[in-house]
Amino acid sequence: MAPKLRPQPISISTIRHKFGSGISKKEWSIRVVGFALASFVLSTTEYLNKWSANNWTTDNTWDFDKEIVVVTGGSSGIGHSIIKHILARNPRANIVVVDLAPLSWEPPRGSNIHYFKCDLTDQKALKTLCTLIRTQVGDPTVLVNNAGIARGYTVMEGSYTDVELTVKTNLIAPFLLTKEFLPHMVRNNHGHIVNVGSMSSIVPPLRIADYSATKAGLTAMHESLQLELKYIHKAPKVRQTLGIFGFIRTPLVPFDPGQPHFMMPLLHVDSVGEAIVNSLYSGFGRTIYLPGIMSSVAALASNRACTALRTTLTDS
Repeated sequence: MAPKLRPQPISISTIRHKFGSGISKKEWSIRVVGFALASFVLSTTEYLNKWSANNWTTDNTWDFDKEIVVVTGGSSGIGHSIIKHILARNPRANIVVVDLAPLSWEPPRGSNIHYFKCDLTDQKALKTLCTLIRTQVGDPTVLVNNAGIARGYTVMEGSYTDVELTVKTNLIAPFLLTKEFLPHMVRNNHGHIVNVGSMSSIVPPLRIADYSATKAGLTAMHESLQLELKYIHKAPKVRQTLGIFGFIRTPLVPFDPGQPHFMMPLLHVDSVGEAIVNSLYSGFGRTIYLPGIMSSVAALASNRACTALRTTLTDS
């Protein structure tokens, strides 16, 4: 019988031998301590960001058999993925699907899926929709602002109609839906609003200036509402999640955008859907960066390095 091997601790001298014997022991010690300190700072920052974003409060009342979840753009893509992941955990969850397109999938037998057809660019139709949801299903406790369009024109090419449709769908509709459903959440100090954003709000690429502008506006709305919930409405347990996502293989991006896959891989729709649902079930709001490098890009957004990165992505 072979002797059982036990892992041995790695010493600084071993690391030096493997990765650079030309560096002195003192220098290696400084680097190791620096790395440990950086790791500590990052983990501490992540911890503080989490609790600060959630107003230093927990909410243990979440029960997705009782919550009412509204998902816009749920007929396909990210919206459908979110619904699938919720149903995998709570098959009887009350889910309202809002979309102009019909469902591209069959609701599971016995599920509580409620489909409402609505043109979100029509304010009267949107207001009627909200009344129907409250009357027929109940007051939503979760709102996922997912529906979005991108026309793919330059500022000069796009018509007035193109710009108007993009802004109404991507920014005005989420704003109005939040305005409709937020009062119930505030009264009960319980709710969760998810805004599906984009890396284009940080690094705007070519040909989608209007789309990028709407996603930047969505981020601003998210951040402003975070302050209002705490300081004006006194509803610290109403959560918000913001997704900053790279290109995702959805009907919106059915092609390979040609970006460097090592740094910016084309995301699978289920990776995004799962990340959003994980945030919902955690009971905490957060900002989700996918791929992970987007958190570094966001940190550099006010730096010239962001301009260099934008040029790199545009030229690739």
